Amino acid sequence: MSFFITVNLSINSAISTAVISNPSSGTLLAEIDCNDTMSHVRSGGEPWQVTWIVGTQTTLATFRLEHCLSTGLDISTAGRDITYVMVSSGQSAQFVTKHNVEPGDRFRVRVNSTFTGVVAAKIIAEPLA
Repeated sequence: MSFFITVNLSINSAISTAVISNPSSGTLLAEIDCNDTMSHVRSGGEPWQVTWIVGTQTTLATFRLEHCLSTGLDISTAGRDITYVMVSSGQSAQFVTKHNVEPGDRFRVRVNSTFTGVVAAKIIAEPLA
């Protein structure tokens, strides 16, 4: 059973292109920057629920659902958490995760490796406290 406080507003990812063709592993498909959107995140962190929606049109895609502490693309130095998910051709999927978010954190979606195809992604983050 989950409990949600109704005063918490969800934050939607802000990437201008809804559908991206032939992305590389460095292409951000969707991102939420807690520095810009939620500068009131408490020091020491607070619990958030994150909904990730990813899809691919033409080929099997492996997506990286990343919780990062900086803009760096090297997950070994910039990452807090990473989840790899696969989505079949012509499909979309929704995943829900929970994280302890600290000031400056960001959520982002990238493909695991460069490929030829069309993908889309959206992130919806919601503070739980």
